[in-house]
Amino acid sequence: MVSQTANPGMVILDPTSPPLAVHARLATRPSDLNGKVLGLLNNSKLNAANLPDEVGELLSERYQFAKVIKGSKPNASTPCPEAIVKEFAASCDVLVTSNGD
Repeated sequence: MVSQTANPGMVILDPTSPPLAVHARLATRPSDLNGKVLGLLNNSKLNAANLPDEVGELLSERYQFAKVIKGSKPNASTPCPEAIVKEFAASCDVLVTSNGD
C-alpha cells in the first residue's frame, strides 16, 4: 500500500499484507498419553532444546510413554525439512515443539 503525505516529496510504503486465510483444523487429541510415543522437536535456536526436554520430563512424571523421540531442525531460519516432518508424523502420537531465544 502506498500513502501520500502532506509533504509532496514523501511517500510512505507499507510492506505488510493482510493475513491469508488458512483452512486447517486442530489434530485430534488422544484421550490418554499412556503408551503413546512422544516426540520432542526443537527449532535449533539458542535454548530451544531446553523447553521440550523440560516438558518431556514433566510429562514423563505423569504418563508412561512407549517411547520418547527427540530431534531438532538443522536450521532455525528455514522451515522444517519434509523428511523430519514425515519421520515425526509417522513415528509419534503426540509432538511438543519449541522456539528458543
